Amino acid sequence: MVIAKEILTDYKEVYEKATKYVNEESKNDPPTDPFRSHYAARELLLQLKENLKNALASVVAEEADDGQDDFTYIVLHAFVCHDLGRIYVFTEEIETGERLLQESLESIEPYKMKPEAIIPYVGALNEIGMVQANRSEYKKAFETLNKSEQAYKEFLSIGNKAICITDIFGTPEEIEEGKGTKELEGLYTLCTFYLAQTYGHLGELEKSAQYCHLTLRRQLDSNTYEPIDFALNAATLSQYFIGENMFKEARHHLAAATHIMAEYEANMLTPELTEQQRADVTETFKHRYADVARCWAKYGLALLSASKERLYNDEEEKVTKDVKRLNVDPNAYRFPSLKIDLYENRVTADYCLTFDDAKPVYHFVCDWLDQAKDYYKPETEATEYAKVIKDFAELYQHIAFFEEDPANQAKMQKRRAKYYEDLLELLNPVFYMGICRECWYGAGLSYCAILDIKLDALKERRTPQPQDLQKINQTCQKAIKNFLDFAKSYTDKDGATIKANADAEEQRNVLYAYFHLGRLHFKMITPDLSVQLENMNNSLKYYKLFTDECAARKEVAETLNAEVGVCREMVNLLPLKIANIKKRLPK
Repeated sequence: MVIAKEILTDYKEVYEKATKYVNEESKNDPPTDPFRSHYAARELLLQLKENLKNALASVVAEEADDGQDDFTYIVLHAFVCHDLGRIYVFTEEIETGERLLQESLESIEPYKMKPEAIIPYVGALNEIGMVQANRSEYKKAFETLNKSEQAYKEFLSIGNKAICITDIFGTPEEIEEGKGTKELEGLYTLCTFYLAQTYGHLGELEKSAQYCHLTLRRQLDSNTYEPIDFALNAATLSQYFIGENMFKEARHHLAAATHIMAEYEANMLTPELTEQQRADVTETFKHRYADVARCWAKYGLALLSASKERLYNDEEEKVTKDVKRLNVDPNAYRFPSLKIDLYENRVTADYCLTFDDAKPVYHFVCDWLDQAKDYYKPETEATEYAKVIKDFAELYQHIAFFEEDPANQAKMQKRRAKYYEDLLELLNPVFYMGICRECWYGAGLSYCAILDIKLDALKERRTPQPQDLQKINQTCQKAIKNFLDFAKSYTDKDGATIKANADAEEQRNVLYAYFHLGRLHFKMITPDLSVQLENMNNSLKYYKLFTDECAARKEVAETLNAEVGVCREMVNLLPLKIANIKKRLPK
């Protein structure tokens, strides 16, 4: 550069001082003055910006150096405006920050493919895209970030090497080889991160997942990741793959998360940490490891659920659902630099067809849920603890499907119900109504499943024993209690009308509860005619309540046509049965 070394040195000192304020001093800013260091840096950069503007005007007036000095000043101006824009955005003065970022962008646009210009150009586009996304202008943000990505790719295709601001300030001997390239690569990683978020807001989840993975892979390859953040992001991304039945990809990301957490654990307690800092680091690790554990559990639960659904589906449905999964490039969502077979080999990624297939998955999920339960305690994290217990209940629901022995199926369903009932004993519905509703409904369904198993067993016996009938009635009563508690939580004081604030899914579940209540009262077995009469009246009451509420909520009841047909038949049949019982009653 032709600008006098002394001038560049002055600029460099001011710029480095401002950078130190932002990167180092700001960590010690008091809560009462959180932007103190950023304000100090801003004042320095504003003065530097003014100096650069005046110097550029002088150079242009002299028309010296064939424009080389012009370009250097323009580049430095772009860097400074970019940094000022970031500071203003950080200090919540968004409008001023965005104006400065635009000023940086416009000044450097004609030179964007030059080595000195690409960093402020891509950096400004990234920051503007982030500001637009924060205003929920996702389409604009996408266009801005896409522009940033295309500029990065075009620059690489030319074969140039980026030059950072410290290289501009320094002499040829002071230039740090590869520093500019590293900074540009970091900016592109930031761009892929913002693009992932923007695609998500635009509803393009597949594209969002692609850019999430790309961001993680780039962080890993450049060793610029924070271990716990990386692990949580990889585990969170696995949940998208689970939803798409892409179990190999989900498993790979969870294995990566576990591997990174294990590496971090081995080195997280460094000698310089105080006792309190060591306790804080350990606590954060345990918390986040429990979160990864829950993601592993969700993986196993989803694999069992998808396997179950697949066994129900016909061949055409299976092919349709597998086409997308099979079309995915097997290397598209991998971390080639990680050796994580050890973690991946602990659980299958293939669908389960038999109980022998499902059993190892069941044990795998149990292990991870136990680890999560070790961290989340009901005394301190009641809501999260409840989620873990509900996952246990769901696990027993899935494994019962694969079990062929009806007696063992009943035991598994009983265990499922017990998890829900334990939560109901623990939680006060006043504070945890949503969770209690899930537990009442889940326990009711568990006892319905047990009832069906017991009724099937009863049919096979020529002479049912009194204890068999007693167990059937007890099962019915337990299911009835849970469904009644569930329905009452949604109904007005009359105990029948569903509250107006219940959404469509909640209304549908209440209707299902009425359907089950009608059936459960009908299935009670007793020789006592007066008790029979009471049961039939209750059955009629709930079947009629079901049909009446369905008629009043036609949109909600659209998916309940089969149940509506059954209930209408029962509403017609039960009065005849009731009349017959009344005739047989002793006068």
